[in-house]
Parts: sequence; C-alpha cells; structure tokens
Amino acid sequence: MSETIEVEKRGAVAVVTMRKPPANALDIETTNEIADAFGALAEDGSIRSAVLTGTGNVFCAGVDLKKAPGYGTDDQDRMVDALNRIFYNVYRLPVPVVGAINGHAIAGGLVLALCTDKRLAATGDYQVGVTEVRVGIPYPVSAIEVCRAELSPTDFRRMVLFGQNVAPDEAHEIGIFDEMVAPDRLMDRAMECAEELAGLPRDGFMKIKNQVRRPAFERMRAAVDDKQDPLFGDWLSDETLAAATAVLKGR
Repeated sequence: MSETIEVEKRGAVAVVTMRKPPANALDIETTNEIADAFGALAEDGSIRSAVLTGTGNVFCAGVDLKKAPGYGTDDQDRMVDALNRIFYNVYRLPVPVVGAINGHAIAGGLVLALCTDKRLAATGDYQVGVTEVRVGIPYPVSAIEVCRAELSPTDFRRMVLFGQNVAPDEAHEIGIFDEMVAPDRLMDRAMECAEELAGLPRDGFMKIKNQVRRPAFERMRAAVDDKQDPLFGDWLSDETLAAATAVLKGR
C-alpha cells in the first residue's frame, strides 16, 4: 500500500483502491503506481480476478488539472507514457477485472473505468464523461483505443468530440455500465462478481480476451513498448492552461 493506492488480496481476488482525495486525480506518480500495481498482478498466478474502485464520491477525475498544464516537455512525455501504461496494464490484465465505480468518472477516469471487464456503478447524482476536448488535452494512444473499442460508434463520436457528461443512469442505458448498485452495496456486489468470475479458467480467459481486443492491444503495446505515440513532444498547448483554469473555477 502506498499513500495513493491500496492493493488488498482477498483470497483469489485482488482489490485495488485509489486513495487520493479529493478526486483520485492522476499525476505522473499516481498513474505509474497504478500501472505498476496492475503490472505486478499480471505476473501473480494466485490472482484469478480483480476489483478496481476509488474512495469517497469520486472514482477518478482523470488527469490532475492543477499539475498537468504546468508540466514541461519532459514531464509531459512522462505523463503520456504513464497514461499509456495504466490503461494498457488494466485493460490487458489476464484475469477478469470488475470496476466498482463509486462516483464521478471524468476524462481519464472514465477511460480507466472502460478498461474494466464488468462495470458496476453506484446509483446517485454524479457525472460520467470523456471531457478531454474541453481542456484541450489530446488522447494518448491507449486512451483513444480503449474509448474506440468500448464505446459504440455513435457514443464514441459524440462523447469524445464534444466532451459531454452524462448521468450514471444514462451511462447504464447506453451500455457504459453493466449494472447499477446502491452505494452501500457496491463493494459487496463487486466482490460477488469477482469471486464468480474467478472461477473461469485463467488461461482460456486470457487467450479469449486477447482475441477480443487484439487490434487495440497491438496499437497500445506499440505505444508502451516502442514509444510509438505521436503525442511525445507535442501533448499540451498554451490553450490547455487557460482551459484547465476555467474548468477548475467552474467546479
């Protein structure tokens, strides 16, 4: 356990909890910690399923808008690399991953939720959306590939190009979430699902996941292993700082 992430093994289930109040926002260090945690889980043969969740009323607010707009070129490249790693490592985990979405899932936070295989969301009044366009933050390869693979073509176009948030009930209706659960039941239900999915043959599940996601995996692997992302050296522009500041003031 670090200051921002906890990994707890409950039998054959690994529970990964983001603990970075107030919004579980992603900076370079936190993003790499989560990526490393899932990289380690991929090598742990005793794990048969996993749960990913957050604390408080936010699952994850995406890239930390207080930090990222101030990154210099080197740190921007480090952040692009970290984002490619986190989404790739969660999305390709060789065992089923249950997302326990406990609240707001915004921008990279929703991408992270989309990386999970079965998505349970708490009922409540919060927002869900990929809003990068509103702050002028282009998508690293792994992020856009997950969105392309996991959203319907219509929702992919609408949500990515216009950055519109939706309520969790609408997210459920359009297939982003698989199941809506009362907040006080969310983790119990996530564990029920994870324990059931842990019974699937691990090797077969891994091979079938690779079959289902091969095109995305190949492009994501190139971005992570070969650093083939066109955003290296050209991620954020001057307009990002102004747009991020306006968003933070609006909150």
